[in-house]
Amino acid sequence: MGFTWFLPSMYGDIKLDRMADSSTRVTLNGLSPTEKSAVEALIKRATKPTALQTRWASSDSLKVDFDSLKEQAIELDAPISKVQQFLQRHLKPHRKHVSAVRFTSGRIEQITEATLQTIDAEDDAKEETQKDEKPKAGVTVAQPVLGCPAPDFDDVEIRATRVLKAFLTPQQVEDFERRQQFIAVGADTGHRYLISSRNSKHALRQHRSSRSLYDMDDGRALCVHDWEVPAAEEMLGLFVHVSLPGLERYVRSIPDDGGILA
Repeated sequence: MGFTWFLPSMYGDIKLDRMADSSTRVTLNGLSPTEKSAVEALIKRATKPTALQTRWASSDSLKVDFDSLKEQAIELDAPISKVQQFLQRHLKPHRKHVSAVRFTSGRIEQITEATLQTIDAEDDAKEETQKDEKPKAGVTVAQPVLGCPAPDFDDVEIRATRVLKAFLTPQQVEDFERRQQFIAVGADTGHRYLISSRNSKHALRQHRSSRSLYDMDDGRALCVHDWEVPAAEEMLGLFVHVSLPGLERYVRSIPDDGGILA
């Protein structure tokens, strides 16, 4: 049965696919620090059995590059409900959660123990007799909290973001929308730069740096930024500078002059 369980913690980068009754594929894509911690805990749980817990996988089969932005997948010998239950406790430990399932008919309901049994073990005969009511997708989200008044979204930021996207490739737009960061290649050195929004705390902490421009090949942050413009416009300025011959070397040599990118 094709069933996917989404665990949105920051940008929805962890999903679970039911492969069989007791087999789950975990797909990872550009993990935030919180997601990294959750996956590390999952691997520990999967590979170190206890008196009350069986092993879900061998250590050799769970190789994950936590710094990679590429999609990675691991498979566990565990029901999808058990895997999601473990992960959701680590992704948002201080929030109450709600899990819901969408059926093939379009109906959505909160997940119950009975639903979990159907998700974990649905045989072919049952699928044939209830084609319009098969569980299709699940999601676990944190319950909303009091949030009045509504946040004040800055029109300038919205316009700046629209302009930024006009200069990015489809892949860069996807990365920006998912993680508030994307990769650019320097015109002079060919180095790969990770450009992150200053509004995204988890993105800035990814390499233990509070800077928006990070040289992935040198493994260092560059002290250049522009705090007088919206975050998206700052990202665009950095992207344009590293992408043009001569200007990349300028960016690499510019001093941190009061937070202004000249």
